[in-house]
Amino acid sequence: SSLCLSSGIPGGGPHSPMMDRHAGSLAAAAPARRRRPAAVAVVAAGLLASVFFLRGRPSLDSDIAPFDEAFAMSGAASPQVAAASSPACKRVSKVARRVARIALPLPKNIEARKSYIEHEFDEDGGMYDIIKYPMLSEKSCRLIEEHNTYTFLVDRRANKPQIRAAIETIFDVKVKKCNTLIPAAQYTVRYGRKIGRKSVYKKAYVRLQEGFSIDLFPDDPEAM
Repeated sequence: SSLCLSSGIPGGGPHSPMMDRHAGSLAAAAPARRRRPAAVAVVAAGLLASVFFLRGRPSLDSDIAPFDEAFAMSGAASPQVAAASSPACKRVSKVARRVARIALPLPKNIEARKSYIEHEFDEDGGMYDIIKYPMLSEKSCRLIEEHNTYTFLVDRRANKPQIRAAIETIFDVKVKKCNTLIPAAQYTVRYGRKIGRKSVYKKAYVRLQEGFSIDLFPDDPEAM
């Protein structure tokens, strides 16, 4: 027998009969392991097809017991049983399952929130200082007709609770939801230089509860 210099054992060369037999046994065992899940799936599919044709096609509202029986006979759990027995499905809501990624706030944002000071408006006319005027663009009119959502330009220092309170106090309505954003600034450019800027207000989308509406063109504005 030849002596392998790399391994140091007789007959242990890379092309020796012993190594060939060992490699052949491993190669034969690996597909067998990989074929086991496929075989179980084929058996489950066959049993499912037999139950399907023997008992007739089940409707969407009918019992799914035949399908559970087919999975039980094949030794595999049905998808609904697996989902019901999973502890993760019990404690995680459907909304949380749709979340692809959760980003933590940046340290600078955390420090900014700690140092945030809420602006206090005047008690007498503070409500009217918050609400500047309503927007009547094509999009805002469509939101009023379809979603009962009104668009207002408000003071940039006002937060959502203050905007909600101002709308409910001035127009005597109930607010369901309030979203805000600060649009990009618009500049007046002449000869390549910015010579002026349009006033930048915060934009508020206020959705009212069912049964409430705001008359943006009242007959008697002084009565409001």
